[in-house]
Amino acid sequence: MVEVPGGEDGMRNLLIVLTAVFVSVSYPAYAIVTFFNDESAFDAATSGLLFTTDDFSTDVAQGNPIAFESGVVSLNRGGETQFADRNSISSGVYNNGVDGDGSSGPLSVIWTFPEPVIAVGWQYADLELNETNVLVDGALRALRESGDPQNGFFGFTTTNPVTLIRFDTFAPTDLDRFQFDDLQFAAQQDAVVPLPGALPLLLAGLAGLAFVRGGRRRD
Repeated sequence: MVEVPGGEDGMRNLLIVLTAVFVSVSYPAYAIVTFFNDESAFDAATSGLLFTTDDFSTDVAQGNPIAFESGVVSLNRGGETQFADRNSISSGVYNNGVDGDGSSGPLSVIWTFPEPVIAVGWQYADLELNETNVLVDGALRALRESGDPQNGFFGFTTTNPVTLIRFDTFAPTDLDRFQFDDLQFAAQQDAVVPLPGALPLLLAGLAGLAFVRGGRRRD
């Protein structure tokens, strides 16, 4: 049997330390997702990040899935996954759409990035009001809300890197076709544990060190 310095008090303190370490590792911080329809505000919020860009200058025939030149993979899922010229790249734009009941288009479109990203933006055209939405790590937002132009910019940042995003529609039956251009995305620059996650580990380590030293003094 292994004896813990300090007897029952020492065992209790050790359990507290182990519990703190377990909780901090098992429950990561929630992501904070911020959406932008103002490109200048997006640029200011992401200054200093290294972006990969895709101007969709290379045509890609309709398919499911298709891969962009930048490495992003676009997959139509559910409903009519291949319709007209959707999920394709032509004339410098990405063409696709989502349909509420899946009768004339896919129920959703999924983009998978070549590496986890913390910032993504693009230009859009021909969007209906409050129809096509994007899901980012549990956060949902219409690409075009009241007051937004039919042709404009959309972007987001997230505190937790994501590898995929999903496009759906709020409209129960309508098909919302859209065109995207000038895609840009940035990966996390440094593999550093965020402070909220690292702080409990640091405190637990310091508490454990103090406990061990205290036990040695009593011996």
